[in-house]
Amino acid sequence: MTEDERSAAAQEQAESAPDQTEARQAAPDTGAAATEAAEAEAGDDAHTRLAALERQVSELERQLAVERDAATDYMQRWQRTQADFANFRRRAQQEQEQRDTIATGRTLAGLLPALDSFERAFAALPETLRGFSWLDGIALIDLQLRRALEAHEVRPIAAETGAAFDPQRHESIGEVESDQYPAGSVAAIVQQGYELRGLVLRPALVQLARARGAEPEPAAAVAADAAASSPEPEAATLSQEEGDSGGG
Repeated sequence: MTEDERSAAAQEQAESAPDQTEARQAAPDTGAAATEAAEAEAGDDAHTRLAALERQVSELERQLAVERDAATDYMQRWQRTQADFANFRRRAQQEQEQRDTIATGRTLAGLLPALDSFERAFAALPETLRGFSWLDGIALIDLQLRRALEAHEVRPIAAETGAAFDPQRHESIGEVESDQYPAGSVAAIVQQGYELRGLVLRPALVQLARARGAEPEPAAAVAADAAASSPEPEAATLSQEEGDSGGG
């Protein structure tokens, strides 16, 4: 290589050195930009994924609220159904007990005339016959019959002379003048009444007291006045219950 050629090559090398220096300086700037772009893209992807997750959480919360409301509705309906069924069972049991009481009362009411016959027979028994031993057997039959009725919860209706007239358990068949008892109260008991678990099998037949000199009133009017003034609730009678049962 001649001297001129070496000089030319050195000059070209000197001219190209600044360009290489600028290229080396520009290379780090390009790498930083690429890194920033990658980081920005990664941040955008993270925001996108976060937004998607938030939408999923919101949707799940909405579905959970819907299912919770449905579960609450099902629970309330189940509780109402359970309460209705309990009320139905209670009513059915009460109705069955009422039917059983009516059926029992209808059967036992047929024995009451036998009690009346025993009572009247012993009341009218002459003194000359009271010493016979066979009367003890008849009295024992009467006692057995009464105990059988008591075992089935048949009880005599409370009816005492001087007591207030109860139109639900007493039946007035007239009046008698009396200075001993208040007017309108029970003056005499003509026939004993009976009831079964609050069901009147037969009301007690009574006569009411009337002040001396007062005009007698019809029995129906006396009973109506007493019923209007009675504070006690109405008692069920066998005839009423049979009518209601037959109508139902």
